[in-house]
Amino acid sequence: MQVIPIPGLEHLPYAEVWFHEVDDARWREACAAALALGKTGLEVWTTDRTPEVASFFEQRGYEEVRHYVISELDVAAAPDPVPPPVELVTFAERPDLEPQLHELAQLAYADQPGRAGSVIEGWHDWGLHRHAPESYFIALDGERVLGYGYLEHNEETGVWSHGFMAVVREARGRGVAGAIKRAQIAYAKAQGIPSLRTANETRLESMLALNRRLGYRTLYEEIVMRGPCSAA
Repeated sequence: MQVIPIPGLEHLPYAEVWFHEVDDARWREACAAALALGKTGLEVWTTDRTPEVASFFEQRGYEEVRHYVISELDVAAAPDPVPPPVELVTFAERPDLEPQLHELAQLAYADQPGRAGSVIEGWHDWGLHRHAPESYFIALDGERVLGYGYLEHNEETGVWSHGFMAVVREARGRGVAGAIKRAQIAYAKAQGIPSLRTANETRLESMLALNRRLGYRTLYEEIVMRGPCSAA
């Protein structure tokens, strides 16, 4: 069992942990680990595949703080993407845009539903250079970055997924995210990638609607809850 401070929200009094089944002893063990980290509560991740887990924690004073829809696209069956309404380049073509990408990441991570106050550290590694630069798409308005998005490949499972996508606040709702996602799909088609997964918070209704239009189908949902360790 891995119990860690919440990545990006280490200042909060919660430790992050996954639960896939109801286990009172494991909950108490997780609470003991959280207390050892100086935390007084847990941020518990679970899924709707095991709804009894959410009920277990609700009965102990935990409340839902975030909720994600996990969807998947059959890449081969997806229609060919239409030309983008904005200029798109890859990080392979424009590595000089790194400072702007970092600046946008610092704002966008904190703008996520339920993630206000997020502080990102080490982003140049895990948020940029760890990913194939040819699959790291950047939307531009002249020389200004409007948004970015990249693909991730899990070497253990073989699953390809959409990584974090960021769009500047004043360009949101203008088709930038859709242009980036369509470019990612085109890249996946060209590379023979069979499927793409994506995770979207339920409050991001426009992204969920975009996924439906593009042919993504829901696989399951992830539930994030926070509550105290006082009963441990």
